[in-house]
Formats: sequence, structure tokens, C-alpha cells
Amino acid sequence: MNELFKIRELGVCIKGRFDEKTAFTFHEINQGEEVSHHDLPLNFIIFVLEGELEINYNQHENGRIESNQMILLLRKSSVQVKTLKNTTLYIMYFDRLLSSCDQQMLNALLPDIEKSKYDFKGVSIPEPVVQFLKQIAYLQAANVDCIHFNSLKHRELFILLRHFCSREDFLQIMGPVIGSSFNFRNRVFDKVSQTGHVPVTQLAGLVGMGRKNFDKKFRKEFGISPTKWMLQEKAKHLYLFLMEPEITIADAMDRFNFNSAAHFNRFCLRHFNKTPGAIIKEGRSIVIEK
Repeated sequence: MNELFKIRELGVCIKGRFDEKTAFTFHEINQGEEVSHHDLPLNFIIFVLEGELEINYNQHENGRIESNQMILLLRKSSVQVKTLKNTTLYIMYFDRLLSSCDQQMLNALLPDIEKSKYDFKGVSIPEPVVQFLKQIAYLQAANVDCIHFNSLKHRELFILLRHFCSREDFLQIMGPVIGSSFNFRNRVFDKVSQTGHVPVTQLAGLVGMGRKNFDKKFRKEFGISPTKWMLQEKAKHLYLFLMEPEITIADAMDRFNFNSAAHFNRFCLRHFNKTPGAIIKEGRSIVIEK
């Protein structure tokens, strides 16, 4: 049970090397086992297929999650879980919503959430989601479990939740993520994906904050400075771009705003310990093994 909130290291192809932090994990746990975590690294949805859990979650005590129920636990929360019966469950964890449709829908539900009082309780797992989890179990048993698989299933799960949960249940399960912390992270990811790697002051303005408040909020949510994070994001996307077939050094310099070949070469050596040419050569020589 100590593995319950562990973030897995997934298999990757070259395109998935820097992909999203999301995955599905299956657990069979005996009655009476306990686990606690005082700073959850990501958001977790627990799907209890059989059995019963007792969960203490932040200020909520002795919550009961029974067979065919699900509950969401927010990143940075404190949680203690105890099995009251032999329990079979799936956990899905994620850093952010991967679909803009999901984000827009949750933002549209914000007025409803603000009018209601959150009650920590499980809600019924819709039958299509039960079948979805069984399919994942079958595929994972067949070693279909890479980063891209989990990212695709992340998107599929939220489509199923949107369409097959009642409005009340959807608000209950997803209500906790419609808050300032989660929305801030999603706004940052959205603006970076829309505008590319703009200066931090410009990014702060796009998110709707002053630079000082943005820096403070960013460090709290991401654990590093926005400048360092932007450099990491730039390096991440540059590496994947250089791996594309037929990409040239000139293409990459133009796409990522490098003014000189010397600057570009230094950037790659600092972040990847390789020259741009070596990365391009690596990308063209890779054979994905079955």
C-alpha cells in the first residue's frame, strides 16, 4: 500500500520523453492496511472497484469511499487512507487537465461551485468509466502502458466523466480543482502553449498578474522561479523539435529565436551536453522497438 501515491516512471518513445505527468495505477490491498501522505505531489482520483476505504483528508475526517465510488484528492493535500475491507482500486493522477475543453467547462461551472458547500464524499462511478478502467487493466496486462497511452486515456476519462456523470456528481468530483491554485497552473500552461516562450514579465501580464505577485505565486505552485521554468520548457520543446525528421539547425534557430549559431550551440551544450547537430543526428538514427 506504500505504493499508492507513488509517481511511476513510464516507458517512452522519443516523442514522449517530456510528456505530461499523468498515469493510471492498479492496486489490490488487504483489509487493515494504511498509508499516509502529507504533501501529495499531484492530483489523484481514486476509483474503488471493490471494497471500502476510510480517508482522512485535510480537515475532513473519517470519509468512507465504498465499492463503485470515486473521489478526488488535490495536489499538496494531506491524506491518510485505511482499507476497511479487502479493496481493489484504480488511481489516476495528473498535474493539469490536458484538454482545453475540460478547462473551459470547469471554468464555466465556477459560479455553481461558489454557491455550493464542498462535502468530502465519494460519488458513483458511471458504468462506461467502469468498463474504461477494465480496458486499461487489460491493456496494461499486455504491457501497453507508455506515456502516450496514459495521456490519451487521461483525455478519454474526462470525456466520459463529462458525459456520463450527473451534473451534481460532476460538480462534486471536480469541484476541488476549480480553484485559484489549479486555475493558475492551467493558465500558465495555456499561455505558454499559445504564445511560446515569451519574457516572464509578458507571461505575467497574459496571466493577468503583476510581475511581483506572479513570481511569488509561481514559486509557490511550481517550486522554482518562472525564469528557470521557462528555460526548462524552452529546452524541452527545442529538444523534441530537433528530433523531428528533416529539421535543420536554421529551422530551430528561427523557431526558438536564437540570434547566432554560437549562442544556439552554447544553449544546447548547457542543457543537453550535446551540440544541435548531434541531437539532430540522434533523432534520425532512432529506431522504435516493438
